Amino acid sequence: MNSRMFLYNVSIIIEDSVHQSLFDWIKQELLSNAHPNLKLLKMLYSPHEGQTYCLQIMLEDEEAIESIKNGIIQDLQEHIVVNFREKAFIFDSVMQYIPHQ
Repeated sequence: MNSRMFLYNVSIIIEDSVHQSLFDWIKQELLSNAHPNLKLLKMLYSPHEGQTYCLQIMLEDEEAIESIKNGIIQDLQEHIVVNFREKAFIFDSVMQYIPHQ
């Protein structure tokens, strides 16, 4: 593995009342043409009310992260603002893999 690999994570916290609608949109609209390495995960035993999902992708450089942010993550953010204001929110994090050998 490249020593400069990054994991980009976007957590999505959704109120139960709109959960299914946003989840369906993510699967149909966001992931249908997304980067093939982008994964959707559901957080089990979340400390938050509602449902928590994560979009995660492993990338080789910070420019690729910015490209994802300016593409599908911006689309997600805009969709949430228009359709789910105050019922869903997202936050992101970037982690760098640390070689252990």
